[in-house]
Amino acid sequence: MGNQIVKAEGTPRATWLWDTSMIETRPDEVIAFLQENNADKVFLQINRNIGFDSYKRFIRKASDFGVKVHALDGATDWVSSKGGTYLNQLMSWVSDYQAGAAPEERFSGIHLDVEPYLYSGWTSNYKATVLAYQNLLLNAKAQSGQLGLPLGADMPFWFDEHTYNNKIGKGNLANWAIQTVDFPTIMAYRDTAPAIANIISNEVRMAQTAGKTLIVGVETGASSEGDFITFHEEGKAYMEAELAAVDSSHVFAIHYLESWMKMKP
Repeated sequence: MGNQIVKAEGTPRATWLWDTSMIETRPDEVIAFLQENNADKVFLQINRNIGFDSYKRFIRKASDFGVKVHALDGATDWVSSKGGTYLNQLMSWVSDYQAGAAPEERFSGIHLDVEPYLYSGWTSNYKATVLAYQNLLLNAKAQSGQLGLPLGADMPFWFDEHTYNNKIGKGNLANWAIQTVDFPTIMAYRDTAPAIANIISNEVRMAQTAGKTLIVGVETGASSEGDFITFHEEGKAYMEAELAAVDSSHVFAIHYLESWMKMKP
């Protein structure tokens, strides 16, 4: 029993892993941390400089502990004219990878982090940029469907304040995104239970109506935007207490693994 990992109680957590080199340099440490902190989903950045074998070893290890790994990619310029090419490159990489991997080595989903509002066109040509974003998600949904993988996407909590009116239709942008992807993930970057509950209330209703599980993201990295954005200063115990006070039925995603591992207890 001495080496057995003790699992944390409570609802499972998800997390983003951006520094893909960690699956080569510290795989056992990463898996142990995920287990100890009850994380059963990892959004793992696709780094084409890392060979398939490293991904296979890590995902096989994660599978042994019931951790599902989703292929993570995306950038602001994915809503530019080249966005479709970037998406196709990701899907092609995942398709090639899955074809050569054993079942326990395969990805369990695709996860996009695009943030179209950081693209210059969001202010200079909002309508076209929103349409490009919607087309990107529709394209991603079709391609992930062909791979038999669910699609997740990160969105800010304030998408519910934005609308669209184009060839796709018209309506609320948050509601559209929640209905379109399988795992809508809301970046609810606040550090108290009331603040988190307040900024996700509309999205929670939208997700319930759409029959989707809303993944609620919280921040643990240092932020220049203010102390209220992140749990970085308060530490892990405080964060877990606040998350437990929001709603135990939510799946919380911790942004991001590297900073979560460095947090004070």
